[in-house]
Amino acid sequence: MDELEFRRRTIAQPNDIDNELTEFAKDNSERQRFINDMKDFDKYLQSAANDVPVPENLAERILLNTSLKEKAQQQAQIPANKNVIASRSRFKFDRVHLALAASFVVTISAFFFSSGQNTPYGAGEHALAHVYHEINSLDKTQAISLQSVNEKLALLGGQLSELPGKITYAMFCDFKGEKGIHLVFESDFGPMTVFIVPTKNKVFEMGSDDFHDDRFEGHINRGQQADTVLIASLGAPVNMYNERVSGAIRWL
Repeated sequence: MDELEFRRRTIAQPNDIDNELTEFAKDNSERQRFINDMKDFDKYLQSAANDVPVPENLAERILLNTSLKEKAQQQAQIPANKNVIASRSRFKFDRVHLALAASFVVTISAFFFSSGQNTPYGAGEHALAHVYHEINSLDKTQAISLQSVNEKLALLGGQLSELPGKITYAMFCDFKGEKGIHLVFESDFGPMTVFIVPTKNKVFEMGSDDFHDDRFEGHINRGQQADTVLIASLGAPVNMYNERVSGAIRWL
């Protein structure tokens, strides 16, 4: 097994790591961290999908509507002398498939609701919400290599030359359907959070560049390829660190 095969299989099924993958990653901390990152990301996606309420009786309504149409079509196609019992048997068989189809539609609908129906928060409020959602990321202490960060950032078309402190957290994150990077690094003023989000969907278009609440403050540096958000504890020199972080990002 090579590195590409290892990553492809881990991304495809992060919660079904077989013995071959486990053995390949056993003595390599970067590979073990990659497995854990993919598990965390998969857990985040599942949590986001579960948080979206599905409209009441959606499956039943889809099933009923489709069944009525199917029954009307069958009745129109069956000759008058056709065996009625055979017709009912086929209709009953089709209902099983319709039930499966309705369940599938519910799942797909939940996915699109999760990415399409978003409360129009201001940019700062939205960024702070992500910090609180992943508040445990600020407690991480194990170092993550810059190479590992750049492997993720490369998927967005970027590269990071450095961060002004030890990197302790690096994960993909979803911002209103836009895939971004969530980083945490250590500083003299405590852990600082960095979000790097492509500007394609203009996730951080609304609101002021500077924001704060009673615990954190932050600044948004809006760029042509991506917006960079830095969030730190109140009183930290956010602008100074934000310039250093934004200046270290290169787009390929």
